[in-house]
Amino acid sequence: MDTLIAKECRGKDVKILFDNHRAGKQIALLRKSRGITQEELGQRLSVSPQAVSKWENGHTMPEVSMLVELSQILGATIDEILLPTDMISANANFEHILLPYDEIADFSGIKWPRSMAWPAILSAIKLFMGLECRKDPSKRQMNDDTEYIFQSAFTSTCFGYSWGAEIFEKNCLAVYGLSCEVFDSEQYNAETLMHLATENILTGYPVVVESKEYEDIILASGFSHNGKVLKGISFLDGDDDKNSVMSFKQLHSFAGWYKKKIRLILIKPSADKVSVEDACKEALYDGCRLLSNEIHRFDQPLVGYGLVIYDNWRNELRVENEKNLETIECLYPHIFIHYENKMCIKRFLELCIHTVSRIDRESLETAIAKYGELIDIFEKALHDWLTETPKDIAAAKSIRQGFDYILRRSRELETEALDSWATAIKMGRAEDIL
Repeated sequence: MDTLIAKECRGKDVKILFDNHRAGKQIALLRKSRGITQEELGQRLSVSPQAVSKWENGHTMPEVSMLVELSQILGATIDEILLPTDMISANANFEHILLPYDEIADFSGIKWPRSMAWPAILSAIKLFMGLECRKDPSKRQMNDDTEYIFQSAFTSTCFGYSWGAEIFEKNCLAVYGLSCEVFDSEQYNAETLMHLATENILTGYPVVVESKEYEDIILASGFSHNGKVLKGISFLDGDDDKNSVMSFKQLHSFAGWYKKKIRLILIKPSADKVSVEDACKEALYDGCRLLSNEIHRFDQPLVGYGLVIYDNWRNELRVENEKNLETIECLYPHIFIHYENKMCIKRFLELCIHTVSRIDRESLETAIAKYGELIDIFEKALHDWLTETPKDIAAAKSIRQGFDYILRRSRELETEALDSWATAIKMGRAEDIL
């Protein structure tokens, strides 16, 4: 926001328009021209790197008491810093980087399974914006699996197979007091997309670039080359390491992103915030409804949601047996997707016990126990079959027979779990909510 300051001029007080953003950009340009990092400048002025970042983004300005020292470090007068008439280079190719709004602890969750990109991205956005209230002994934001589990449910990702709701259709950003605007590369040219991305970052909010192909999804909190290069971290469906270990201190450069078929998602502040409890309640209703589905609605048999997946999966095994295949083509990666989904569902229900009021906890605990049994069955299957390659057709058929039993038994367990789940949220039996 522009403000008025008084400046002595030829013995008179003259009011001069002061532009926070212009002054902040000047501080950034002067700092970078001298090869000083935000961390180094902060250390020399005894402030945090986040404070320097806020100056350069125009959110705040340095205290009056440190302006003299700042001008000495940057080799410029106070007027040249705060009231620049000529920027040091109108076309400077400077690098603009946002720092996290609060310190983030090292990752303390489990690295596997964590294969779903969007829950990880949303968790990272919360941490970046400094919105995590849980702190470690060093007063840093906790960085574990809790938010990943919540977001896997808020996006409905854990309730299906290679399927999930769009982030702007759900509560996933609203629980952070955030919203988003989405721009498709099929409707906007490269110059427009670059302008949108850089302007959003300059306001202090990151952007997400989602490729329409199976490629990295970028969470960008900086840019260079006038936006042609984004600075950020990447996520990818199926890549547990990328989705587990995020570091805003070691940003990667992504050039040419604007040339691809993408969706640019601008993270924005929002006046409307949804409580975590309300988001959990909605996810509980959605999850029970989706998982109870017995009608196939997708082109591919193992894409979709609900109990019908078990039936489709068993049918795929039968077809493979009829073809006398020596390899089990319908096992991977679906078995991993199924296993992680059920783990996320179980942990989400466990979190809901402590988050959602007016819920039948005993019934929900019964559902949790059933999912625990189901997970145990799949863990054994993963252990037995993960490295096993069938030696011949007979061996392949034997594995399929064992897996068919697991799917049949798992369907029974999940049906029982859903009945208890429906009772817990006072919806009656699961079949009544279809």
